Amino acid sequence: MTSVLRATGYEVHASVRVDPADPVFAGHYPGFPVLPGLFVFDHVDHAVRAETGAQLVALDRAKFVRPVRPGDDLRIEATLTPADDGQMLCVATVFTASGVVAEFRSRYRARRSGGES
Repeated sequence: MTSVLRATGYEVHASVRVDPADPVFAGHYPGFPVLPGLFVFDHVDHAVRAETGAQLVALDRAKFVRPVRPGDDLRIEATLTPADDGQMLCVATVFTASGVVAEFRSRYRARRSGGES
């Protein structure tokens, strides 16, 4: 589960403990379990949405630098910048104790009032 440590302005900082018992590790990959990249981005997206209420529009870029292993602690640092079209550009970096594991560029839009998206 993602837990947000600090959200100041357009910066979101969060941490996640990668559960070694997660069933995803059984098939990805046997003998060398790694967290699939989609799951790494999902933690980023969850932290951004939890703090901003924004809705993901697009994932423009994903760069994976090193594998995330069962039991790793992820540290997420995301910066959101307003864009001219009303969206927010998000640049996020994910770290473990080994260093950078992933970098993402994505776009979000503010959630409309009244619970509409």
